[in-house]
Amino acid sequence: MGIEDSDISEIANLLKRERYHRDTAQWDLCRAAFHPDASKTYINVAWYEGDVEEFLHKSATMHKGKVNIIHSSFDPVDIRVRGRRAISEAFCLVTSGVTIGGVDYELASHMRLGSRLEKITDDGPWRMLSLESTYVRDRLVSAFPGPTATSPLVMSSEMLEYPKGYRHLAMVMLSRGLKPRTDLPHEDDQEGIRRIFDRNRAFLEGTIGVVQNGETDD
Repeated sequence: MGIEDSDISEIANLLKRERYHRDTAQWDLCRAAFHPDASKTYINVAWYEGDVEEFLHKSATMHKGKVNIIHSSFDPVDIRVRGRRAISEAFCLVTSGVTIGGVDYELASHMRLGSRLEKITDDGPWRMLSLESTYVRDRLVSAFPGPTATSPLVMSSEMLEYPKGYRHLAMVMLSRGLKPRTDLPHEDDQEGIRRIFDRNRAFLEGTIGVVQNGETDD
């Protein structure tokens, strides 16, 4: 196995472990997947934008240690390495259970995740610098779609403000007291998606520096 193949294997394993450790509330192990300098990290998902430390703090507050949210079908399909920099793109299915109005539902969100990574030293480990999601489509279905199941859900005018790519996700987040943004990148916003992945590729090429809070350090 060549050096680059070895790097790709290590990165794929790192990315998968990070999602598993997040889903199972193993916060120290999840934190270890990211660069030790939190100021160099950037997370941008439906409910949070900022560095990894605050992301994990807020995640732990919401998580309560019980498995509910599951990132499955996560397999980095495109990992590119250049020296001590790398980027990754992957499709991901995120599922979770929620009870609204006494009815149990399952939310399924299809998304695309992008990450930038850095090898801390020439012979050191790879660590994540960023995690950003774009939204493809989602669905919210009754966990028991029997004849007695009645749904109290109504697509309110507030919900219609959200793009179709993550409208059901937004509904569930609002029911949990969270306020997702209405301007998240989604499939009907190809310009927004291109900005994210073009920036990652520019990072790989070395034409921009480490991205902090969505901005370069150049």
